[in-house]
Amino acid sequence: MMRSYDPDSCLQPRRHRPLPGHPKAWLAVSLSWAAGFVDATAYMALYHVYTSHMTGNTASFAGDLAECKWEDAFHHGWVILPFLGGLLYSAATTKAARRQGFHSSFSIALITELLLLSAFVALGSHYLRDDHLAAPSSLIGYALISMPAAAMGIQTVTVTRINGLRVYTTYLTGSLSKCSEAVVDYLFWFRDRTRGRQLARLYLVLLVSLRQRPMQHALLTAGLWLAFFAGAWCGVIGEHRFALAALSAPMIIIAAAIVVDLVMPVAAADEPETEQSAH
Repeated sequence: MMRSYDPDSCLQPRRHRPLPGHPKAWLAVSLSWAAGFVDATAYMALYHVYTSHMTGNTASFAGDLAECKWEDAFHHGWVILPFLGGLLYSAATTKAARRQGFHSSFSIALITELLLLSAFVALGSHYLRDDHLAAPSSLIGYALISMPAAAMGIQTVTVTRINGLRVYTTYLTGSLSKCSEAVVDYLFWFRDRTRGRQLARLYLVLLVSLRQRPMQHALLTAGLWLAFFAGAWCGVIGEHRFALAALSAPMIIIAAAIVVDLVMPVAAADEPETEQSAH
């Protein structure tokens, strides 16, 4: 029997398949490495302020004010503003793109992040002295540090939901908290299924452990921490050897993430949103 042709069916939007969970997790880990690299490089290059760790900047801001260290206080307080601006920009553009049905919404934010880091390298290279950044005035210095801070704020709102878990790639307090919760959940799950059982049962439980959501969440959040740590370690070494040119490494990662999102969206416009948070 022949199926009847419905011309209206051609007008229905096709559901777009987003990037699967495991590749998305690897992408998030890669971006966490890039964030650690940028954070450490900018910290070493200019003012010793963090570009992604606003908790530390806020604490330092308050401490500097209490000790009347006005210049240091302004450095730590100022960097919070471009980070917040990056958050607002990324959230707004991503939301607007999804509302318009544009699937590769994160690529808009990541392209902007890449442009900001490129501008930071290009402008900062004019003020290198003996391979170290020396801003000729406070105004230029604040403009320079604003670029990677805004870039980190922009990245924070990308790749946030993986296998039902909300994560962030630019800071780690929530990831460590969620990792500890996931480890405890897994240990209770493991105990319930092996208590009083034979050794063969223990082996079978271990075989299916990687399929369990608590174990997947624990590995993901631990991987984010390790990647950020490794990125920061590489950033310090890279800044010592190559100055700002070292940022080409995380910029390559971000460029690759843009390509991935364009080919297979990290969060397609028709993908349902989840509410579980890592914080």
